[in-house]
Amino acid sequence: STVAAHLPFEVRCTLATDDATVGASADASCPAPLVKKVHFIRHGEGLHNVAQREWRAHADWDGQSEPYTLKTDPELRYLDAELTAKGTEQAQALRARTAQLLVELVIVSPMRRATQTALLAFETRGRPPFLASELLHETGGRHTCDRRLSKTQLADLYPEIDYSLIADEDDPLWGDGASREEPLETAMRAARFVEWLATRPETTLAVATHSGFLLALFNSVLSGADSAAMSWFATGEMRSVVLTFIPK
Repeated sequence: STVAAHLPFEVRCTLATDDATVGASADASCPAPLVKKVHFIRHGEGLHNVAQREWRAHADWDGQSEPYTLKTDPELRYLDAELTAKGTEQAQALRARTAQLLVELVIVSPMRRATQTALLAFETRGRPPFLASELLHETGGRHTCDRRLSKTQLADLYPEIDYSLIADEDDPLWGDGASREEPLETAMRAARFVEWLATRPETTLAVATHSGFLLALFNSVLSGADSAAMSWFATGEMRSVVLTFIPK
């Protein structure tokens, strides 16, 4: 894609089992490409997911409006939407799998539903460190559910998360709340995330983020992914992949 063309490497994606390992090449004379195992997680069901479902079920729905714009949500009820009880259960259900993973770092979207999902999914002894990245933010703007709390508020809520990479106190993607981030902008952000990921020393990581971001990443940035990898993530879904970074 035009987005992937900006990267200094091709990032090949293959679906993997949870327990698949990645290691160095046996042939030291032939340097192996950088390889990382990444467990991508979409947050569990959020209050906004239920709100949208109910909104669209109304007989008089106009086919376009959403329940979480400044016009339909002036009181910001869905601001940085949290998990529902079902969403909490979906996150907890991942523990059986995460307990078997040798994850060195969990990278989370700073939005509450993704952060909550990761904390619940990895609620085990010897939990890996957690790092927030704005690059994992859901498609931003217009939807109140996709406007995060301030950095100060988030750090108070989740002291176990490292927010040092979050540069802006307030959501930088919100703007005036009238316009939505364009698909190309989300895809370019996903490409920047992959470029940053390549600089990390860890080889096995988990990433907790959002459906819009994941769709952009798997369809516009990663190459070689089959249709199963490129499909929409369900709420609370974890998809394990191996990423191979091949210099251009």
